[in-house]
Amino acid sequence: MKALIKFLLVCYLFFAAIVQAIEVKGLFEVEVAALSQSREDRNAAVREAMSIVLNRVMVGDEAITQDPVVRIALDNAASYVDQYQYELNVNAKAGSDMRIMRVAFNEEMLMELMRSSSLAIWNEMRDEVLVWLVVEQLGQRAILDIDKNREVEQALQTAAKLKGVPILLPLMDLEEKQKVLVADVLSAYPEKLMKASERYDVAAILSGKLLKQGRCWSSEWTLSFNNKIAQWTVPCLDLAANLAVAFQGAYKPLASFYAVKADQVGMGTVMLKVAGISGMTAETNIKSYLRKLPMVSSVKWVQVEQGRHVFQLKITGTQVALQEYLALGRELREKGVDMHDNSLLYELREQ
Repeated sequence: MKALIKFLLVCYLFFAAIVQAIEVKGLFEVEVAALSQSREDRNAAVREAMSIVLNRVMVGDEAITQDPVVRIALDNAASYVDQYQYELNVNAKAGSDMRIMRVAFNEEMLMELMRSSSLAIWNEMRDEVLVWLVVEQLGQRAILDIDKNREVEQALQTAAKLKGVPILLPLMDLEEKQKVLVADVLSAYPEKLMKASERYDVAAILSGKLLKQGRCWSSEWTLSFNNKIAQWTVPCLDLAANLAVAFQGAYKPLASFYAVKADQVGMGTVMLKVAGISGMTAETNIKSYLRKLPMVSSVKWVQVEQGRHVFQLKITGTQVALQEYLALGRELREKGVDMHDNSLLYELREQ
């Protein structure tokens, strides 16, 4: 029990990392296999492509294809397409009509569709996930070296892109190689791994083991995020399929936290009052930090009121969701709500 408590404390310190989002490009574009260029096979491929896109921007308690709005839209998937093109499938057998079909959907039309559903939407501003991966082959275990195992690295990037999860691989420079061992990545209480991850300032860390078994791969995964631990395993599949399932496991808890309900997608305004800011540099740093939050579209400094700097934030979602985002950061400490104007009260943490 003491070991578990210590581990959770380490997790808490780790998750005090600054939340910095990046814009994920190509969320509404995807490549799928088409059996041929016939209308029937094209429509089937477009439907599959649209399902992939919706599954990387929407989240629900059940499969999103059970939503009535989504089901109707999938039956008319072609009407949401901006453009498509075919490419030869280099893996197809000689003489096969199979093609790779690249489909780009109309973002505005799909957003309107999603707003009319009962599901939540995860927008294109997403936090990077740090991935520590141990690869085991022929009885040898090693932390992923992208120079020596390009096949696994490329499959990892492809699987992450498929779910729209931006990933960050550790640098594995000389210092890191000395500090982080295979046992640290696989440990049930990875204090050293969490410590080594602090340099990357991420809010989520995914660690795993990928095991080559004959012609297939099995894997085990742990996602540490928002003071919670999620674990799952993937049975023996080909490499691409295994990692695709693995990132589905990572997507769900991340999307469940960040996604905004369709009826909350509209813009709102929140007033934030921050104590402890001294000087223009600190003020500029806080404004920059707030702008990088996934749900914040703009930040405006208003005034200084009773020693507190007042900021006006334009946000997508709810005030409660904003507070949850801020709780992940190590910049500000929550102090309550100003009952006079309902603004949020925070103070600058000691750096």
